[in-house]
Amino acid sequence: MRTRRSRSGLSILGPALSLMGLLAVGCGSSNQTSDAAVGGPVPGALDDHCAAVTPIVVSQASCHPAGSTADADAGTDEESPVLYNAAGDDDDCKYHVSFTSTPVRLNQNVAFTVTATLLDPAANGAPATGANIQIESYLADNPFVLIPNTGVATTESGVSGVYKISPVKFTASGQWVVRFHLYEDCADLNDDSPHGHIAFLLDVP
Repeated sequence: MRTRRSRSGLSILGPALSLMGLLAVGCGSSNQTSDAAVGGPVPGALDDHCAAVTPIVVSQASCHPAGSTADADAGTDEESPVLYNAAGDDDDCKYHVSFTSTPVRLNQNVAFTVTATLLDPAANGAPATGANIQIESYLADNPFVLIPNTGVATTESGVSGVYKISPVKFTASGQWVVRFHLYEDCADLNDDSPHGHIAFLLDVP
């Protein structure tokens, strides 16, 4: 098939191809969010701080001992270890916790899936059910930069001991401390209280 030419002798396909090129560039710009850098857990040494200790056997009787309140937290979160990777044991060696997430991007909603099991050898890896895991997060080099209060909710999935936490939004680039609180409604007065927490480093590009 011959190419039609204008009176000037130039192919009339040139402008059409140019227009198609402009449209392609315009369509490509809509993928800006999906092409954004993705963060995630900061890799590093594997957690072994519970390897040489006897795990604590938790007792629901210590959740609300006589005279206690849910705000009675004897823990020292500020001195707690912040772990690398996406799995480890909680500060008090009561639980093993791991997590996954949707792609971690700056100023985009992220959903976490957190799995918690009992460290007690007699429990044989039983799930930590009813933990109602809550999230706390702040920029590692500036603890005054917190995740916004955007209606973050926790639901225990159909699998016991697996929790969905969302939506979480990170508003600054850098390394964030992400701390998960288990059984936050329990007083942390007795060593065997179900109350527990664990923190990880998360990179946000």
